[in-house]
Amino acid sequence: MSSRTMMPHYRPGDRVRVDQAVTTLPALPAYIGVVKEVIPSYADKTIGYNLALEGDPRPDRVWFFLQHQLTPA
Repeated sequence: MSSRTMMPHYRPGDRVRVDQAVTTLPALPAYIGVVKEVIPSYADKTIGYNLALEGDPRPDRVWFFLQHQLTPA
């Protein structure tokens, strides 16, 4: 396993943009959010993130995205 693969690019509190090619059900309320939690996936050798998206009508809801689906906002 490459340590580079498992290095998180973002930390809790960072603002990130979700790639607009990502589709979800229900639809995303926004494509900008704040990282709430970093979640390493050792089986997939990747990093995931729980985000709170701006303008979400359910402010306590978190959305999960993989690192390659995010860019800095």
